[in-house]
Amino acid sequence: MKLLRPLLLCCLFWVDKVVAAVDKDVRLECDGGKHEMSNNSPDPDPQAPDSFLVTFETTASDEAIVIEVHREWSPLGVDRFYQLVLDGYYNCASFFRVVPGFVVQFGIAGEPEEAEKWDTEIMDDDNIDPTDAQSNLRSYVSFATAGPDTRTTQLFINLEDNVNLDKMGFTPFAVVVEGMDGVDSVMNPTPRDGGGVDQGSLTAQGNEWLLPKYPDIDMILSTAHLGQ
Repeated sequence: MKLLRPLLLCCLFWVDKVVAAVDKDVRLECDGGKHEMSNNSPDPDPQAPDSFLVTFETTASDEAIVIEVHREWSPLGVDRFYQLVLDGYYNCASFFRVVPGFVVQFGIAGEPEEAEKWDTEIMDDDNIDPTDAQSNLRSYVSFATAGPDTRTTQLFINLEDNVNLDKMGFTPFAVVVEGMDGVDSVMNPTPRDGGGVDQGSLTAQGNEWLLPKYPDIDMILSTAHLGQ
């Protein structure tokens, strides 16, 4: 019996190493796809459906993250998001910023060419019917911005009710309807820095720069959408 404990510990250590290696390979082998859409900004081509679902398969959880998108909540934002989804923009994109109790942020493409293609700003949705306006409550999804009329590709999911963001121009356009536990489990890649991974380096150099520095970072492996 005295020999079983060292043997068991050895086996568990070996299994942990194998699992870690598999997870890393999934990130390294992630395929972003062909990216055949054109950026016709500011024209919404194609215009998004009134509502649709988007599924993100991620490294954070075996359960997919499913978001329900509503065009009436943010027409210009949803049109841009729809084009990005059709182009496979979020495939292999990392969750590069996690602020516990606040937000999980993502939306810089893993390929610099794809990030550059969609680096065009869209106008804010200033004429939303008040009855359609949503609040930045837990599980709601909004575009990140650098000020008025600067939405491009970056998104965040609210981890808590952040209603203070409503008056700052952050307009929710979708809500997580499945997999919020997966969102909660996204690894914080920079626990000592609330700003997250260096966005300039990630934008310019993509996952070739990111993964050697953050081999365990969580990312979106694939994206799928279903119109309603």
